[in-house]
Amino acid sequence: MTRPWLTIVTVVKDDLPGFVTTATSIAEQDLSDVEYLVVDSSSRGDSIAEVLAEPPLSLSPLVGLTMYSWEPPSGIYEAMNSALSKARGRYILFLNAGDRLVGGGVLDRARSILTNIDAVWGYADVEIEDAYGTVVRTPPWDFESERAHLFARGHFPCHQGTFVSTDALRQIGGFDTRFTIAADYASFLALTKISGPIHLDFVLARFIEGGASTVQWRRSIVEFHKARRRIMQPRGAASALEYVHTMIHFMKLGTYRGLVHRWRT
Repeated sequence: MTRPWLTIVTVVKDDLPGFVTTATSIAEQDLSDVEYLVVDSSSRGDSIAEVLAEPPLSLSPLVGLTMYSWEPPSGIYEAMNSALSKARGRYILFLNAGDRLVGGGVLDRARSILTNIDAVWGYADVEIEDAYGTVVRTPPWDFESERAHLFARGHFPCHQGTFVSTDALRQIGGFDTRFTIAADYASFLALTKISGPIHLDFVLARFIEGGASTVQWRRSIVEFHKARRRIMQPRGAASALEYVHTMIHFMKLGTYRGLVHRWRT
């Protein structure tokens, strides 16, 4: 059987509107040679399945592409690992409930770049929408500069815009469920030890701010720090520098969160 070029994974838990948003944006793409996996950990396992069987999704190119499974409620990274174990695509992209692709031809653009150069992983730009409707594009990410600072300055590609070789993601063990917020970040760190990423210079997706790493930003910084210590294993001056940049990032983000909260309220 021919291997699809891409597997798109959507993990959903008790978020039917978010799932419809995500699946509809996927259905608008050129889905030739694409596999779609839906892992549903909702308290009821029938709502998502019913949506997939009804218009408009039942009339879309998603028909015949979708592999659906309901699993007992668990953590998001457990569900993502479950999907990784089932994926057949050469690359894998995680678009969870509420995330959406932007523009009708973005998957085709990604395919032409990634498959031509046989990249291990690559990232496109992402738009972030806050609770007030303000949309910002993720800033440019300088891989070499961030690597020189052990990725401790708080910059990293969003998983909604990141394509990873499925085999490479399995090689590093998928998502480390010891992390409750930063398992995707830890996986990206592990990938940097295999290969640097390529940048796809266009906006691929948009997501609404408010996930665990945003709401629990203090905890996320602690987990990011632990991931760097575990995976990058800095020593000596590099270790001290990682601590310094972690603290600078903590203070900057704390100031930003405080100012935004005061301005918004």
